[in-house]
Amino acid sequence: MGAVLRAAPRIRPAEDTEVPLAVEALRRAGFSGDGIVRLLEYPRRSAHGIVMLADGRTSPQGVVCCAVFARTGWIGALGVLPGARRRGLGQALTETATAWLREHGAETVLLYATEMGRPVYERLGFVAEGSATAWRGVAGDGLPSGVPAARPLVEGDRAGIRAVDEAATGERRDVMLDAVRPLYGMGVDAADGSGLAGWALRSPWGTGAAIAARDPDAGLHLLAGATDGPLPGTLVVPDANEPARRALRSWGFARLNSAERMRLGPAVAWRPERQFGLFNLFWG
Repeated sequence: MGAVLRAAPRIRPAEDTEVPLAVEALRRAGFSGDGIVRLLEYPRRSAHGIVMLADGRTSPQGVVCCAVFARTGWIGALGVLPGARRRGLGQALTETATAWLREHGAETVLLYATEMGRPVYERLGFVAEGSATAWRGVAGDGLPSGVPAARPLVEGDRAGIRAVDEAATGERRDVMLDAVRPLYGMGVDAADGSGLAGWALRSPWGTGAAIAARDPDAGLHLLAGATDGPLPGTLVVPDANEPARRALRSWGFARLNSAERMRLGPAVAWRPERQFGLFNLFWG
């Protein structure tokens, strides 16, 4: 008897009514926590994002989400059900997502890879650029002195938020940052009056805070403010940001897990030492 050929599952955009199916598929694929539904909100609702499903007989076998920001695009929330693994579905989802991003203007495709997913991405030509670690705890003492006090962000800060973000990420993520309404977070003004030195912004699509700063002093103040308790907070910080890592270790934060930033296409002028907290691993 000849080998049984398996038809490749169809990968297609998810309908709004199928979001609960996508969430359940991601949970079964290993995503945990209560923030999965929120994680899908930006790609589902934005004209610059998409949620895609790999069809199964009765429910999705896999999920992938994308978001494009001018010349860069991100792949995230990519999950394959355990029973559908080792059949090339992860690669097919990545290729489909990459094609969608390129069709929408992205020259460089970015993602964060787990140890399980990294070999798939390497086969497709993605290269590693540095890891990031999730930490959990409550901030302590030992902050630098002489830094202006943090203040609530206001609508007039939007241009400064975009400028600090571009300097840290090397990307023009205006479409996403402008969609954060209302602004909920804190900013630190530069001592020389040149505008925002940094900001910590709560994401409506994740459970943590994004933190970007032009210098370590402002970044550490915002890092502490975002995790000042009383309950423990979780932050994802690039491992190349040594001042942040040193502060988190000194405060007794627990290391949860790590992932590798990977790129397909031209290098992006990102500055990990200016990133003190990522929106979540989905957006980088």
